[in-house]
Amino acid sequence: MSVSGVSGLNGEKWRLLSSINEPMGRQLALSEALLATMHEGSLPVLRWYVSEQPALVLGNGQKPEVVDFAACRAASVEVFKRTSGGTAVLADRYALSMEVALPVTHPLATGDIVRGYQWIGELWAQALRVLGSEEARAIPMEEVRALPPIPKDDPLRMACYGTLSPYEAVVGQRKVVGLCQVRRRSAMLYQVGVHFRWQPEALVALLALPDGERASLAKRLHTTAAGLDELTRRTISAGEVRDTVHNLLAARLGVCPTRSAWTAAERAAADRFQRERFEALVPAPSA
Repeated sequence: MSVSGVSGLNGEKWRLLSSINEPMGRQLALSEALLATMHEGSLPVLRWYVSEQPALVLGNGQKPEVVDFAACRAASVEVFKRTSGGTAVLADRYALSMEVALPVTHPLATGDIVRGYQWIGELWAQALRVLGSEEARAIPMEEVRALPPIPKDDPLRMACYGTLSPYEAVVGQRKVVGLCQVRRRSAMLYQVGVHFRWQPEALVALLALPDGERASLAKRLHTTAAGLDELTRRTISAGEVRDTVHNLLAARLGVCPTRSAWTAAERAAADRFQRERFEALVPAPSA
């Protein structure tokens, strides 16, 4: 079985890395370290994480003015800016992240930035169906482009799960799995996000909006996105999601995720990136 014209990878080994309990600043630095240390001939890398300490993560081009910094400090929520695009995401214990880092010579590292999402969107749509959301699908590029444009000043644009991009996994037109990517000269990184429970009120409370607009935006975000618990009507663990995706990677692409350790070079690069690029805009509260 293959995905979007990509033939089976014949048992290709992917390094499976653990970084579950790292704080968000470290997670962002680890992502950049994977890109910086990957070269032609490197094995692909797969990793998962959940941020136990809540953090508001802005898109690379998003202005800090969208943040209510006083609200973030009061809620003990750190604020960061990630390398990839898009807009604000609240990373907390209800949000599961997956990353796939590939050398640019890999068959899945296509030069078509938009079409490049198709294989991973289709994979995740099938994973959602296996988990119990039977109507999940990867939304086609043509359907996204046919949607009415959202005005530039619409608050929906402040939240990543307020808008749709091609090949994201949806039910109807509600986003369930968000996608983004980062490209470097020698490597690329696919980033995936899914919510166990979608609670937009927690995100909206941290944005720089009048109270009335906060309530309105939270209500609208309930219609633009959904969490796994709502769609499947049961509680789903991170382990169940991981196992489902791993099984599909093996069945559809012939990929073999194999537990591995972070290399000394990756850890050193992450240390440097964390110091230089991923300090919190709102730091953690003092002990």
